[in-house]
Amino acid sequence: MSLLESVIVWGGIYLYALDSILLLTAFVFNKERLLVWAGRVLIPAFVVHTFEFGFRWYSTGYFPGNGEYENGLVAGWFAMAFTVYFFYRRKSLRGVALVTVPATLLMLGYGIMIDPVVLPVAASFKSNWLIIHVFFAQISYGAYAIACGLGVIYILKDNRQRKGGEVGIYERFPALPVVEEYMFKFVVYGFITDAVMIAAGSIWAKELWGAYWGWDPVEVWSLVSWLVYGLAIHLRVTMGWRGRKLAWLMIFAIITVVITYWGVDIVVKGSHRMFGVQRSG
Repeated sequence: MSLLESVIVWGGIYLYALDSILLLTAFVFNKERLLVWAGRVLIPAFVVHTFEFGFRWYSTGYFPGNGEYENGLVAGWFAMAFTVYFFYRRKSLRGVALVTVPATLLMLGYGIMIDPVVLPVAASFKSNWLIIHVFFAQISYGAYAIACGLGVIYILKDNRQRKGGEVGIYERFPALPVVEEYMFKFVVYGFITDAVMIAAGSIWAKELWGAYWGWDPVEVWSLVSWLVYGLAIHLRVTMGWRGRKLAWLMIFAIITVVITYWGVDIVVKGSHRMFGVQRSG
């Protein structure tokens, strides 16, 4: 990683760290003014993030998705793109940033500590199916992260109502049924893009290894994650799961995504592929 790129990345990390502190303080102490400042910090942080995304793509010559750093860079970018939209087009749902901003901060921090260097471009990266695979994987992560954030909003607002009234920031949240509806829409959106990701990855695997499915740990956990969100949709549509049960399910379901993206790579060293990385062997 060049000095210029290092300055850009750390600039974004520090801005996200500052924004995380502002958001946490705003929601814990009901400080609306701090939430306004959090929005002002969010924009330059996202601009720096976007510049690094483009810079990495230009300098490597391929869509960023090779290694933990690029994986976190792109996944975080999609999550933050949704978050910025909420901050300025659906201000009543700004609370999603309480989840997405710290999550993006941690992803970037973890990535830059593990492997920020530009990795050699393997032959497998010349496949257009890999680009589609990684692209839809990052979109689905962004959607699931937003659903998790909306689950947090639902629980916070519901807890406030149970205590008898809403004050400060919480009274600016939309009605609970509205939060739930948006939460469900993002789950469906993530579920569909996740399905495209799995299908594109299978086609890429067929080109590379001669088989659509090899029961690789990453493949297995991506399927588990997809099935968990499919179950959530089923429980909501056919079993009538709503309210706090659905919100808590969205909060905990994101764990399966984290395991898929990062957990497998930490625990399993013999995986043929990580998210965006081809392993030899």
